[in-house]
Amino acid sequence: MNDRVTDRKNSPWDWMGDAERRLLGDVVSQPEEQARWCKAMVFGTLPYMWREKASVVRNLIYDKLDLRPGDRVLLLGEVLQGCGFTDDIRARIGDKGEIHEVDITSEARSAYLAGRRGRGGQLATWQWEYTKSLPARHFDSVAVMQATQHTDDWSESAREFLRVLKPGRPIAIAEITMGPPTISKAGIDLHLEAWVEKIFSRIGWPLDQTPYYSPEQLLQAFQGVANDPEIFTWKGLEVFFARNL
Repeated sequence: MNDRVTDRKNSPWDWMGDAERRLLGDVVSQPEEQARWCKAMVFGTLPYMWREKASVVRNLIYDKLDLRPGDRVLLLGEVLQGCGFTDDIRARIGDKGEIHEVDITSEARSAYLAGRRGRGGQLATWQWEYTKSLPARHFDSVAVMQATQHTDDWSESAREFLRVLKPGRPIAIAEITMGPPTISKAGIDLHLEAWVEKIFSRIGWPLDQTPYYSPEQLLQAFQGVANDPEIFTWKGLEVFFARNL
């Protein structure tokens, strides 16, 4: 009996038994279906979190961006339309304002599933060149929404964002994180720990290799090149603010 239990410890899914198959059908034992369900838990949840759970912080970010009618805004991130970021900003800057929108959702998901690593070796990171062709001091605000974890060099990216940002104007970087803080929080409760392990055992990449840049690392990346840096954390949502020199 002990040998059988030891052999079945490869994944939480391996503990699904006859009772679960009777309740849910034989499909519950198929690894390809398990993977599909796990991906469904992770992908597609950002709009729900940003619109239903984090509306107060979302509006705080817009306030800190100091958005005004007619402003030019650089908006980069994941699921920009689905999370409502584009429409929210448009409502504040009006029809005469300009939004330069860069959605990296497909690139980020492909990088995870392909095991792509950036220059520093971290999974699903890459060199950002999205601002290379943009003119200096062109934008009134820069918003990086749900993309903090994917640049492979924040010191480099920070300087590029500030290059295209007008002097004295704000940048906001915000992310509902999935990384060491999440793993740590899940570890204090057996149910949460088991559910997280179960989802990521079939997601396609190890949870402990999910890229993560902390607010403190962002402070370091912007040190000496921006004014008034601030960080704010709430329920796994991490935000960085600063103003260009």
